[in-house]
Amino acid sequence: MHGVRGSLAQVKPKDRGQLAEDLRRVYGAQSRKEALQALEELRRAWGARSPRVVEMWWGDSGAFLRFSEYPRVLWPYLRSTNLMERFIREIRRGTKVRDHKFPNPDAVYKLLYLEGERQEGRWSERKLRGFAEAQEVLEKMLQERYASLTQAVTQTS
Repeated sequence: MHGVRGSLAQVKPKDRGQLAEDLRRVYGAQSRKEALQALEELRRAWGARSPRVVEMWWGDSGAFLRFSEYPRVLWPYLRSTNLMERFIREIRRGTKVRDHKFPNPDAVYKLLYLEGERQEGRWSERKLRGFAEAQEVLEKMLQERYASLTQAVTQTS
């Protein structure tokens, strides 16, 4: 996790082991409630010594704990940024080959679109372990999310 590495780099070497253990309690929590309790403990233990580290973790807690709203079997996939990093690497490779010579902005959008289509084809062949178990829950979440959007659109029109 990039945030952990960045946080550990901001403290003294002798404190890194303890900070790593405290951070592990946050991102390794079994529920959102447990993670928030671990964050509060982190704030009490490290707030005076490393306020920037605590502020980073506390300020971003809504974003990095968002995965806890999804079925537990999908948490390892949602915690990781590997797919996004791979996509960005492929975009960079595509622009490097063209030596950053694009005739107009639409050419850049076309490259992004085509690379997205290519990656989607590769991703569609992947089978995520545990997805079949979570599919029903995800479909229900999707219906709830879009039902509220549909209601909002029809009420305003």
